[in-house]
Amino acid sequence: MARRRGDPDSDVADRGLTVSALSVTAVASMDAEQESSVAFFGWLVRLRWIAVLGIALVLGLSGPVFGMLPPASTRGLVATLLALAAYNAAAAAVGPRRGWSWFNGAASQIVVDCAALATLVHFAGGIENPFLPLFVLHVVTANIVLSERAGAAVTGFVLTLVAAVVVGEASGVLAYHCIGSGTGRDCSGGPLDLRAWAALLGLALALVGSSVFTRMLAARLRRGQGRLVATVAELESEKEELARSRSAVLAEQSRLQAIVDCMADAVTFLGAGGEVLFSNQRSRELWRSEFRKGGTEGAAAWDRMASASPSDAPVTFETGGRAFEASRSPVRGPSAEPLGVVIVARDITERRALERRLMHDEQMYVTGKLAATVAHEINNPLGVVTLYSQHALTTVAPDHPAYQHLRTIHRNAESCRRIISELLSLARPRRPERRRVDLRRLCREVIDSVQLLAAEAGVRVSSGTHARDVPIWTEADAGMLLQAVLNLAVNAIEATSNGTEVFVGAYEAQDRDVAGCVIEVRDTGVGMTADQLEQVFQPFFTTKATGTGLGLSIAENVVKSHQGRIEVQSVVGEGTIVRIVLPRVALTHVSPRA
Repeated sequence: MARRRGDPDSDVADRGLTVSALSVTAVASMDAEQESSVAFFGWLVRLRWIAVLGIALVLGLSGPVFGMLPPASTRGLVATLLALAAYNAAAAAVGPRRGWSWFNGAASQIVVDCAALATLVHFAGGIENPFLPLFVLHVVTANIVLSERAGAAVTGFVLTLVAAVVVGEASGVLAYHCIGSGTGRDCSGGPLDLRAWAALLGLALALVGSSVFTRMLAARLRRGQGRLVATVAELESEKEELARSRSAVLAEQSRLQAIVDCMADAVTFLGAGGEVLFSNQRSRELWRSEFRKGGTEGAAAWDRMASASPSDAPVTFETGGRAFEASRSPVRGPSAEPLGVVIVARDITERRALERRLMHDEQMYVTGKLAATVAHEINNPLGVVTLYSQHALTTVAPDHPAYQHLRTIHRNAESCRRIISELLSLARPRRPERRRVDLRRLCREVIDSVQLLAAEAGVRVSSGTHARDVPIWTEADAGMLLQAVLNLAVNAIEATSNGTEVFVGAYEAQDRDVAGCVIEVRDTGVGMTADQLEQVFQPFFTTKATGTGLGLSIAENVVKSHQGRIEVQSVVGEGTIVRIVLPRVALTHVSPRA
């Protein structure tokens, strides 16, 4: 979120960042100074050892080999060399410890080196010594590593040493050790002449000039270093701020992902190139399983959604026994530029089931109105036809030519009355009169009622129970339940071929953690397809050449009025199983069967 100018919170945050940056800068500067101090200490110690070895080599060649140094000068040089080596060994042993800067600090070491160099120069020709310009190196070093004030002090100290050596030798206070006196050189002329004064003046100018130049360069370098350290510190602070912001963004992203993963819909976001940029848990489960198992419907739906236009209608498909509806919506940025597409797949299995139930209820409503109309318009005239045909059969001799015609009229009239009775039962189902009912006994009554029909079809009907079996009690309307099971048994016999068996029985079962009673009607007939199973309870739907298609609809209404449910399983060529599941009740809660 952008911060506004003058916002108190923004100002406090800016001041906090500034203080933080300054603190980090100070700490970084201290750390850098400490590291550089340690590094410089080691560099000075190593360089001094090199100088000791170099001086020892020069003394060895100039004295004993070439004889350029007098004996008195050699003793002073050797003593100075040994003193410098001892100091360097002690400094290396102490190391860069705090509290010892008076002994091995940078300024102390430079002062010791300059004093040693002045002593060596004094014992090796004074102003004529070719190593006299090494004082410039020490001055430059002092003005680089030391403060401006300390660098100026070291420069003054070096000028004093050089002047003391030159003036002391010129005035006779210090002995003049002439280079080459061991080779017969005439050193009686004294150490000073015009050339020597010019060399001394040039060295002094070089020392002062190098000091000034080095201080200016060092000051600029220090300012640049300070700015660099401040910049690095600010970058580190911004890096930490970015890390905190990134952590906050990741945490917010995780929360949003968790929220979206809780959605029941499968949500997928595709980029402009068709790549998957985001998906929730349900989406990954749905599409991954669909493509893994090679589901043609789901894969086709995905391809169509990925390439469809926003105006296309949603795509429906089925997978894993569930129905889904997939739709897509374009996603655009602030400037209406296309960013991608969101695909949402929603489980519509329950919605379809509800639609089927609503359609079924509407059909039942239409059927009820039709049944009421038919019963009103046809039932009374049909009763008259049935009554008169039955009366005529009693008055006409069996061998009369009209007797068979009257029987046909009476049989068809009874068939029509049965259809009207079924329509009335479907249209105006009565409330069940509950009594205690033994389901096993009811199944045996159903078997007794269909034995003649089964014998004509060549089918054997059994219940698998005997009279001694324990009764299975429930609370139901025996007449309504008997009619429902009878319809199922008749359907099973009519769907079964000659020489097979139909099972009609009852048993107890644990149904959804509740004790239940089950009436099962099972046959080994032709079975039904999946499409036929979806319509099996619709009124007037039948797979038989003759039949009203109301038997299962009436049975379903009867079972529902008893707070039960009816289930159908069927496989083409293997048969059908119909189960009526009723709640079981304790015997103390029901009244004896009437």
